[in-house]
Parts: sequence; C-alpha cells; structure tokens
Amino acid sequence: MAQAGPSGSSEGRVSATGAVMLKGGQVAGTGKAHLGGWAGLIFGGKLAIGGGGFALLERVELPASEGGSGFDLDVGYGGIFFRYWEPLAGSLIGGAGVLLGAGHAEVRDQLTRNEVGSDNFLVAEAEMSAQYPIYRKIFLGISAGYRLTTGVEDLPRVSDGDLNTFTGTVFLRIGGP
Repeated sequence: MAQAGPSGSSEGRVSATGAVMLKGGQVAGTGKAHLGGWAGLIFGGKLAIGGGGFALLERVELPASEGGSGFDLDVGYGGIFFRYWEPLAGSLIGGAGVLLGAGHAEVRDQLTRNEVGSDNFLVAEAEMSAQYPIYRKIFLGISAGYRLTTGVEDLPRVSDGDLNTFTGTVFLRIGGP
C-alpha cells in the first residue's frame, strides 16, 4: 500500500505565486527603471515556472542627428522564467532564476513622433535573489542580475550592447511557500 506524506508539507504540492517588480539598469548608457512582474506555479515548494515581462517606465532620450531633433527609445521584453529557492538562515530565502524570451524596441523622432526604426530581439536575464516573509505568504525581496540581448540590428543609434546591463530589483511576491 502506498503511503501519503504529511498533509501539511509543501513538498509535492503545487501552488501559485506572482510578483510585482521594479528593476533598475542601464539602457543606452542611461540609468532607467523597468516595471514588470511574473506569475507561475511552484512545484515541490522550491521550483517556480511561469511567465513574466518588463517595460520601461520612461523612454530613453537618444542624441540628435546633426541638425535634426533627438530620438526616443522604448523597450519591453518578456518570456518564460524558471526560479529555484532554498532557505538560507532563519526566515531568509535565497534563490536563483532565469528569464528566457524576446523583446521589442522602437526608436521615434522626438519632434514628429514618427517611428524611425523598430526591432525584435532575444533576451536572457539571470538573477540571484534574497527574500523575507513580511506577512503570511507575502515576501519582500531584492535581486541582482544581468540582462543579455542579441538580434538588435534595425534600430538607429542602438545596438545589443545598449540593452545589455547589470540589473538590481526590488520585488513583492505573493503566494507559494
């Protein structure tokens, strides 16, 4: 006869979780904030799989062409994510994760607001995090990571290197163990 584990254990259970995130990093040499989040399922209390996305809170101003007006860059990206958590000390939880997906960027003329270029690109973003429960199943956390992009070819004054950056994030996670 098969035996069931303890009913209060989070091992073997599937639960839902989601997070709202404020991420900072360089975009085209300018420090900018991204707002985003993710939602997914946690398997065995430690492995989360889901989807997420981020968008710039404010456009990036690019230099003007000679004798012309400046340009604005807008960027967003998203994809599937994988995160793994382990208890560190006391209630503190450490984790690692990766987001794999795609993004879109547009460059517009500041004066006419006409699009002068747009491109889709691939993105991979890895992070290490620490989170602390602040109330029942609500966690406050921080993370540090790196965003790597490839495929930016059709944007005036922008390359892959302008979107690659170290990131720092503050987040609020709800749900899960």
